[in-house]
Amino acid sequence: MIVQFTTSNFKSIRDAAELSLLEANITEYPKTLIRSQLDGVGILPALLLYGANGSGKSAVLEAIRYMTRLVREPQTAMKEQHCFYGNEEETAGFDLFVRNSEHEYEYVLRILKGNVTEETLFFRNLTDTTYDVVFDRDREGVFLGEGLEDTDVSPLTDDMPMLSFVMAEAKNHGQIAEVSGLLEKIRFVDCSLLDNAPVIDALSEADAAEILKKALSCVQSRITDITFEREKITVVRDGMKLSLEELGKGMAQMVRLYALASSALVHGETLLLDDANQKLHPKAFRFLLEMFTDPQTNVNGAQLLGTSYDMPTMANSVLRRDEIWMTDCSRDGVTRIYPLALFLKENGEKVRKDETYFKQFLEGRYGTDIVPEPMR
Repeated sequence: MIVQFTTSNFKSIRDAAELSLLEANITEYPKTLIRSQLDGVGILPALLLYGANGSGKSAVLEAIRYMTRLVREPQTAMKEQHCFYGNEEETAGFDLFVRNSEHEYEYVLRILKGNVTEETLFFRNLTDTTYDVVFDRDREGVFLGEGLEDTDVSPLTDDMPMLSFVMAEAKNHGQIAEVSGLLEKIRFVDCSLLDNAPVIDALSEADAAEILKKALSCVQSRITDITFEREKITVVRDGMKLSLEELGKGMAQMVRLYALASSALVHGETLLLDDANQKLHPKAFRFLLEMFTDPQTNVNGAQLLGTSYDMPTMANSVLRRDEIWMTDCSRDGVTRIYPLALFLKENGEKVRKDETYFKQFLEGRYGTDIVPEPMR
C-alpha cells in the first residue's frame, strides 16, 4: 500500500507536492484505518482529490503512474516529457513510500532529460525506526547493499533506473522481489475509458466474483447474479438474463468499478481512479468507497485514491478530513495540494469535523474555487 508520495516538476506540479496517506491527528472514524500490528501506524484506505477543472487533480495520480512506468517500462517512459511548462532543464523528482504488513520501502528517483541523476531504495522492518540502503546511485557511482554486492552493474545505462535493472538481474533478492510486488499492486485507471476487462477478471476468480456479486446485490437488489460464460458477461436482473451493455451505460459502469474494487480487495491493491465517480449515482459511489473503508471487507490493505466531483461524498458522514484533499492552481499554472485536516481558513481556524464540507467548498472557503465571469 502507498504511505506517502512526493513529486516535483511534473505537468502542472512545479514545486514539491506531497500526498500523504498517514493518519492525521484527528478523531473521526479511527476504525476505518489500515493499522499496522507492528508499529501502530494508521494508513488511509481511501483518499479523494477535489478541485476545479484544470487544477491538477489528475496530474497527482498520473505522477504516481508515471513513476511506476519508469520502473516497469523505462525504454518507453524515459522518452516522454512531462516537465512543468518550459522546465525541461530542471530535474523531475519522485519519492514513494510503500509498505506491507512487515516492511516499508522508500524509493527516490530523479530524472533529467531522460536520464537518471539520483536513485535510492531504502528498506526497514516496521519494528525498526531506521532504514537500510538497498542500493544508492548518483553521478559518482553505485552502492549495492547486502545481497546485491555481486551484481554486475556494468551494463546499466543512464537512461535505465537501477530498480528496473536489479528487478531483472536479481529478481530473487528478497527486498527487490518484495518492492517489485508492491509496485505491481498500484493500478491506474482512467474511469472514462473503462471497458469490461475488470469484470471478466473478477468473475474468473472465485473470491473476487463473490465480493462483486454481493456488492451488486447490496446496491441493486434486482440483480441476483452475474456470470462470464462463452465469452459473454450475463447479468440476471428481475429474473431476466441480460448482457452487461443492455443494463445501460450507468449500470455497466457501476459493475465495472465494483469489479475493479473486488479484485483490489482480494489482492490488496491500490487503485488510482481518475474521474472515480464517472456515471455513478452518489449512493452507488459512496458504497464503492465503503468497500475500502469498511475493515470487515478490506482485510488485505487495499486502497482507493481518486479524483472526484461528487459533492455528496465530500461529507463528514463519509470521509475523514485527511481523506479529503484539495487541489488549487495559481495564476501561473502551479498546482498545490493539501488535506482538509491541515487547511486553515481565512480567519485562521481549522476545518471542523461538523462542517458541511461541500457547501464550504463550493463557496470557495477551502482555497480552491471557480468564479465564472458573466458572458458579454
